[in-house]
Amino acid sequence: MSVEGGGAPKTGLRISFIILLVVCVASIICYVYWRYSSAKAYEALQPRLQADVMVKGLRQYQGQTGQFPLNLAELEDRHIWNHPERPDFGPLKASISAANYYYLYTRVSPLSFALWAIPSGPRREEATTHFMVMWLVGSGNGQLGQVIRHWKGPALSKSDIAKLEPVPSNDVLQVMGMIEQPIIDQRPSKPGGTSMPVAASTSVK
Repeated sequence: MSVEGGGAPKTGLRISFIILLVVCVASIICYVYWRYSSAKAYEALQPRLQADVMVKGLRQYQGQTGQFPLNLAELEDRHIWNHPERPDFGPLKASISAANYYYLYTRVSPLSFALWAIPSGPRREEATTHFMVMWLVGSGNGQLGQVIRHWKGPALSKSDIAKLEPVPSNDVLQVMGMIEQPIIDQRPSKPGGTSMPVAASTSVK
């Protein structure tokens, strides 16, 4: 009498192989998703300058009222900014954080302001600090045109930010490593001529 040898059914081997394959595919998918999520999270930490958005809102307020706001909260009050949740503008209502940048606004006069844009977050050393002064000047045709002085420099430490002057002098800016960029003169030209000469800013000497 012959005795047939035992062994695992072929269907059992097939199921084990399928389960192993599914586990491998799932592991690969999880790894790829984890790498993608990590890359997106790291990218989100990159400071992204939005000073142009800030200036646009301030100019819009000035166009409606004839002067720049006393603080940033007035942009929200006037619905120039419409955040779903009201931002924290700080104790003086002059600062706001957005896209890993910290902004500090100061109205110098009804027709001029100063703005700091300071990178923040774990990747702040990769970004640049900006300081600008904008003022409006009457041109020969009676219209107001804007003039901008702009400085760029390295990221600031927390101790530097704590003792930051809202409108520092040129000497202080140089000590901080801030380098002035070419002046932007966006005033309308006189009829038949070029724009008026740029006067030195009275707020940064």
